[in-house]
Amino acid sequence: MLTLEGKTCIITGAASGIGEQTAIIFDSLGAKVLALDIDGERGRRLQKNSRSGRITFKRIDLTNRAQLREFDRWAEKNLERVDALINNAIVPRRNSVLDASLEEWDDEIALSLTASFLLSRLAAKKMIAKKVRGKIILISAVQAWIPLHSSFSYSVVKGGMISMAKSLAVDLGAHGISVTAVMPGPIYTSLGSGVEDAPPSLDRKAATLLGRMGRRAEVANLLAFLASDLNSFMTGNTILIDGGRSISRKPDPDEVANGFLKDPKSDHHSG
Repeated sequence: MLTLEGKTCIITGAASGIGEQTAIIFDSLGAKVLALDIDGERGRRLQKNSRSGRITFKRIDLTNRAQLREFDRWAEKNLERVDALINNAIVPRRNSVLDASLEEWDDEIALSLTASFLLSRLAAKKMIAKKVRGKIILISAVQAWIPLHSSFSYSVVKGGMISMAKSLAVDLGAHGISVTAVMPGPIYTSLGSGVEDAPPSLDRKAATLLGRMGRRAEVANLLAFLASDLNSFMTGNTILIDGGRSISRKPDPDEVANGFLKDPKSDHHSG
């Protein structure tokens, strides 16, 4: 039986989208969840709505190095152990190499790569100290392999997260820590909390072999397996969860290709 009972899991970007659903499912499976996000209102609501009381929200701007250092000091004193880390936070900007600003580039690097590096190091040290055979998971995207137009910085950092997962796996395997990159494809993450189903018209146009958009719960269920003890002999893997989008040869619907579904406060993955 899949369970996360007794595990402490850190999830970034946990106030909305895939991160929010992952926190809810991990909570339901018995995990203590430390939910990190910049959105204080949504994060506090997530904590309040936890029936078990096992979700703790902590507001942090992961692009801010001073706040990351402060969190590192807080975790050293307050986190007894870490069993799983989900590096999920992202803001999917639309820009091409011709118009991407240096500020946008720096923010993408800081959020997806620098924060993931620092949090992974923190989690790994906790795991090693407690002899925990832990799990580190980095949420990439199918755009790392098949970029949309005008998604330059987003696609680049998502590719970097795949390389980071492989390198972490090499460094940490001797300690029994497994590392995985997960690549969501066209996943419908709601623009309003609690809305799960995509509009039927968007499902019909989805560029997948299964004939619909994916749902955030489907990604969260995969992450629950990867964070559990059932995942015992996988590391350095890149797992695609895209409904066959990468081999369908179908054109993306305008809502995905042009970013109409993008919510600036969510972690929408439009593969």
